Amino acid sequence: MNVRLLTAAVALGLAPLAANADGLPSAPTPVAANCCAYVPPPDWSGFYAGLHIGGAWSERNWSFPFVESFNTVAGQSFSLSADGVVFGGQVGFNYQFSPHLLVGAEVTGALTDLEETRIGPLVGAPLNRFRISSQDLFTLTGRLGYVHDKFLFYGKGGYANANVDVSAINSGTTVSTSQRVNGWTVGGGVEMRLFSEILFGIEYNFIDFPSDRFIGVTSGTTAGLPFHADISDIHTQTVMARLSILFGPNACCHEGVIGKY
Repeated sequence: MNVRLLTAAVALGLAPLAANADGLPSAPTPVAANCCAYVPPPDWSGFYAGLHIGGAWSERNWSFPFVESFNTVAGQSFSLSADGVVFGGQVGFNYQFSPHLLVGAEVTGALTDLEETRIGPLVGAPLNRFRISSQDLFTLTGRLGYVHDKFLFYGKGGYANANVDVSAINSGTTVSTSQRVNGWTVGGGVEMRLFSEILFGIEYNFIDFPSDRFIGVTSGTTAGLPFHADISDIHTQTVMARLSILFGPNACCHEGVIGKY
């Protein structure tokens, strides 16, 4: 009995060799599954961070509530306009909850050089010089977007904050005061995927700050005198180019407008 079992085992072991010798096809070799062939659908979800640069222009109205060193009649006013460069960065988060809809939040911070000086805008004070400037701009906004493959169209709105500096000079008497002002902003833009997770966009914003009173004390020839100025209608607009990196679960798996890397 043992001899028969041994003979059967040997026959089974030699059968594949015999089949190959006779030219019969052997069983196919298993192929390892390709783990990286699947490309997920476009997905803009995730954190992002980047830089922006562009232009800004602003309109402001300056009025004097009282008769002081730099005006002759209470209620005198004039307007100023300024333009300059804005440069900063953005950090945000996207959540794409459907094939085409997205919500998110974003924080931006930028430096600006918005500044204008007016000489003699008030009757009776032709040599008085007035200056108003803004050095920075911060926003905290929500975003709602529409996704179309490699493109994102979005609107945004929320809180804005900036530092405003006001100064005046006449015949050796000077005053300068600054404070942070709070307001709101709305805007919108379009972003595109250049290379996988590299995003490029163009954005427009309208920023509004309500009226505020600036209070200071003069120095120089006639020092220690009170200074009051009401700054109102502080409207600022910006147009910026943005470059960001998206850190999302599927950010690296998409073909961009230019390609992948």
